[in-house]
Amino acid sequence: MSIQKAIEENNIILTEASVIEKLRRSEEISLHPRLENATLIYDGDGKRILREIYRGYIDIAHEANFPINISTPTWRANRERVLGADIGKNINGDAVRFLNEVRGEWEDFSSRILIGGLIGCKNDCYKPQEGLQPDKAYSFHSWQIEKLSKENIDYLMAATVPAIPEAVGMALAMEKTKIPYFISFVINRAGKILDGSSLQTAFDRIDAECTMPPVGYMINCAYPSFLKAHDQPESVLKRLLGFQGNASSLDHDKLDGSFSLQSDSLEDWGNRMVALNKVHVVKILGGCCRTDVNHLKYIVEKLSTIN
Repeated sequence: MSIQKAIEENNIILTEASVIEKLRRSEEISLHPRLENATLIYDGDGKRILREIYRGYIDIAHEANFPINISTPTWRANRERVLGADIGKNINGDAVRFLNEVRGEWEDFSSRILIGGLIGCKNDCYKPQEGLQPDKAYSFHSWQIEKLSKENIDYLMAATVPAIPEAVGMALAMEKTKIPYFISFVINRAGKILDGSSLQTAFDRIDAECTMPPVGYMINCAYPSFLKAHDQPESVLKRLLGFQGNASSLDHDKLDGSFSLQSDSLEDWGNRMVALNKVHVVKILGGCCRTDVNHLKYIVEKLSTIN
């Protein structure tokens, strides 16, 4: 199943909840100081735990027979960080192969599991002033995008992007591969990208500058109420295909600096996520910081009841 076909034929597609945040709180493994969870695929315990996390999310989709998107653990595996860590391996390619192994365990349901090659912004995803300009972003991200695009992936995903210029460069690099791709922005509680731009401005600029625009746009690392969906233009909601919501409605600076587990009620989070799907036709739903299998289960149970 292609990502385009999945979107056309399904009213709901699940995507994963937290991966890195969940691993960060594990007492069994440590994340790499530069590459986060990317190197776990080379570690026995790390690989086992990473596989268990993906399996847990896929199992929820499998029980409901919903398609699910899963992304490679490569959010920080860009050229600068990989070479600086002196890994000496094709870490992006190996991450794709790892997820294909996970997908292969699901037999007939494997056709409903879609693998995305994940790319993050160069610098701090909460500091838009550190974002790259389009030409530098194109040059910086092309190496990782090329590594991912040579493997068996269904789409590319630029996630946790805080500013339009870097998103433009990432989009231009991804369209060159001819592989379907998404751009996923971080937004604030006013429903704007962290650089202060509206989603309308972002979507219109990227769509205009690309010969092959994104399949659609997503939001991640924000509480679902931040979108202010009722205030968004219809043109924005038409292009907004996915939302991976934080479990907490704290602002990013407070959430990022918190040492304790922060989350709003599961019911509030879940009902807001379900409303994005049923009221605003946002088809791809999943979690980000502080979310887990319970958050995906809540979405599935609610939507199964409604449907």
